[in-house]
Amino acid sequence: MARFLFFVTVSLLFCVNAAEAKKVALIIGNAEYINTSPLANAVNDAKLVARAAEKAGFDEVTIALDQSVDDFRMTLRRFREKADGADIALVYYAGHGLEGQGENWLVPTDAELNSSFDLPFETINLNRLMETVSGAQVRVVVLDACRNNPFANSWRAGSRAVVRGLAGIDVDDVLVIYSAAPGQTASDGEGENSPFAQSLAARLPEPDLPLQLLGGTVRDDVLKATGGKQRPFVSASITGTPVYLTPRPTRQAAAPSSAAPPGVDQAELEGITWRGALATDSVSAFSTYLSLFPDGKYAVEAATKISALVAAPPPVAKISTDAPVVAGKTVRISNITIQNVKLTGFLGVPDDLFLRFNNGERFPDAGNKNQRFKKGDRWTISETFELSDPVIFKVMEYDMVGGHDTIGTVAVNAIPGTYTQTMNGDRSEYVINYDVSEAEQP
Repeated sequence: MARFLFFVTVSLLFCVNAAEAKKVALIIGNAEYINTSPLANAVNDAKLVARAAEKAGFDEVTIALDQSVDDFRMTLRRFREKADGADIALVYYAGHGLEGQGENWLVPTDAELNSSFDLPFETINLNRLMETVSGAQVRVVVLDACRNNPFANSWRAGSRAVVRGLAGIDVDDVLVIYSAAPGQTASDGEGENSPFAQSLAARLPEPDLPLQLLGGTVRDDVLKATGGKQRPFVSASITGTPVYLTPRPTRQAAAPSSAAPPGVDQAELEGITWRGALATDSVSAFSTYLSLFPDGKYAVEAATKISALVAAPPPVAKISTDAPVVAGKTVRISNITIQNVKLTGFLGVPDDLFLRFNNGERFPDAGNKNQRFKKGDRWTISETFELSDPVIFKVMEYDMVGGHDTIGTVAVNAIPGTYTQTMNGDRSEYVINYDVSEAEQP
């Protein structure tokens, strides 16, 4: 993933046509609440942000206003299909949001909420909204939903709900921007738009602003506009490779050593670019860093790494799973163990794994049966597999949202021995061990 995101970034840096990247946005604004007082600016804010998303080059912007609970669910379902496979997926929500029963909920316009026990039936769990962007490479969720909870005053004591704001969440591989810090409320503003929406709309299409710095710049704007009374909050757990919504102007591409754009710290931008180069570890990645920061802090190290990569022997050719191969001797694969090292599945959901061999065999072979992994789990496979060399098998993850993802591919060495391989596919990390021996020939 890091490599893919880096090359997307490089193409944007050098002004490749932005239409090559699929960027989709869903903008929701709920204002006309039936059973409580309406919000002054939620719809206005949604329209403002939608225009900004179009200006930022999103290929498709869906705007949904005053959503009932049924409309809300259908909107999320349809957007999930659009976000699946997208390079960038963004969801912005303006409206009532609240914490109850230890979770966060977004409130449709027809909610009654006579008690906190109605939350699962009349509102949208924030996890459902997060799931709509899970199929995209880069995921952004903006919650302008930290306004006060007008329903909680009528809830009985001990309902474990709060009157103010949303609770903080920690989600991997998603940039989450709150309009106010956890437990605080956000201002609707005195004009047609809230201070948060005004800043977001101004910053979203800003050329040369990395997505990783979007939340910080909006935070600074809102703090200044509200005299420090409202403090947006950012939960950023996405790639360190800089991702740009709007490509940098041609004149800046011709002068890569120029200073960072207003509001962006030059040292921070350099650090993001350097971490992306380290993650990709290629000549082109380090060359891009040098082109942008020829006198940068890591310039000497970048040049050294380029020299080492150029001097390194070419990699050993791998067997392609896309081309037919000539079968050789039969080999036996046994004692397969798969150990989870790092689990970064969406919202901490376990991985469901299975093996797929290049002869079409699946293990386990019973329907959609899979092996469920939580962090640190180990799968020991007692079965022995005999296949004709060359043998290739994949460790696959069954994903109900995004389909089958590849954790890693094993090109089996036909020489007898014990082998170990680390896999880092789909943001998780596994170590696989297996034994190879020669099968008895008929």
